[in-house]
Order: sequence, then structure tokens, then C-alpha cells
Amino acid sequence: MTIDVPPQIYQKLAEKTLKLGKDSQVWGCELLESALSRETASPEAVREALQARGRLRSLGEELRRRIIPGVSLETVRQSLKQTAGASLSEIVVAQRGKP
Repeated sequence: MTIDVPPQIYQKLAEKTLKLGKDSQVWGCELLESALSRETASPEAVREALQARGRLRSLGEELRRRIIPGVSLETVRQSLKQTAGASLSEIVVAQRGKP
């Protein structure tokens, strides 16, 4: 498997492996093993990680106004099931074409 990483990340990896006295490929595999062996992160931990990296933002005022109080996710899912037509995933796949 080959993983393309940005030059800045590769440089940090090279510096860290030099300090550890390990081969970058060996240490990279250890990191992947460690990440894969951990239990699934809690939703709170995921939210915190995304916020810390600037990947999660609060809803804007326009979206907040569109929220209908008292409507559950299950209600929305049921409504979507009753609508005619393809799902969003099916539409995306159709537009992309077969791989």
C-alpha cells in the first residue's frame, strides 16, 4: 500500500523516526496498527478532534432558522423513505458512472 502525504507531514515523520531510530515505514505501520486496534472513538471525541482541526463549525443562522423543533432524525428518515425517486447516493453513483 502506498500513502501520499503532504511534504510537511512527511518531514515530521522523517524527523520523528530519526529521533526514534526507526525506519519510517516500520513506524508508520506501527501507527496504523495502533490506530486500528483502538476502540471506536466516541462521538464527543470525534467532534472535539474535528473542531480542533477547524473541520467542524457551528450552524449558521440561516440553517438554524430551518430547524423544525420536535422533528426527530427517525421522522426525517421515514419521510425520506416514503419519497419517490433515487437516493442521493444512487444519484451520485449514476452521475459518476461505473468505475
